[in-house]
Amino acid sequence: MRALVLVLLVACSTPIRHGLDEPAANEVVTALERAGIGAEKVRDDAAGPSAFAVRVTQGDAVRALDVLHALGLPRGRRTGFAEIYGQPSLVPTATEERARYLEALAGEIERTLETVDGVVSARVHLVLEEPDGLGEKRSAAQAAVLLKTRSGPLLKEAEVQKLVAGSVPGLALANVAVVSTPAAEVPGAGGLAPVGPLRVTPGTRSMLVGALIVVLGVLALLAALLLFTARRLAAAQRELGARG
Repeated sequence: MRALVLVLLVACSTPIRHGLDEPAANEVVTALERAGIGAEKVRDDAAGPSAFAVRVTQGDAVRALDVLHALGLPRGRRTGFAEIYGQPSLVPTATEERARYLEALAGEIERTLETVDGVVSARVHLVLEEPDGLGEKRSAAQAAVLLKTRSGPLLKEAEVQKLVAGSVPGLALANVAVVSTPAAEVPGAGGLAPVGPLRVTPGTRSMLVGALIVVLGVLALLAALLLFTARRLAAAQRELGARG
């Protein structure tokens, strides 16, 4: 019976995210569970041998997507030094090498900022100082940081400026512009609906009720077969007794 219920649960669920690596899939599942939405991480063979998908019940799919949107999950993949310089490439020009360095450095700073609790996403744009042919500065290094945060800015502007300036050679604190915007509110967890002695999320209720109906139907069928078999055996025993 348990196997039948599990089959029904899988049949009534729907994938909401595909092609995730395992850490991203775990982060999505954890966030949904905290929001009161049951979620399951499964292999996504169509996207690759190490890819995962996240499934929820059909009734919870819309709210699950709203929660992930508000939390900025799954996060975009940040390309730091390991990713940029780990890729084979031809000998780059000075301009290409500079662009790769900027992309990798910005990605590392974005990763660091996103580790702060309450920061949903971070975007960093860097401009390095431009020396002229005589080795003097033609333009100073600059940075622009856009933060999307929950529960207000948990990082002070001066702290962000210090972190970014400390990561970029020749960048002054005054040349780091920081903009913080509030992330969308996370939808509140829906009230639990009663199903007999159990309390489940509204999206799971109809699925669980359907599963229970099927299980009860199978049990009723088995009981009818057992009763029919018992009557046949009793009739056969009476017939044998009459012949004896």
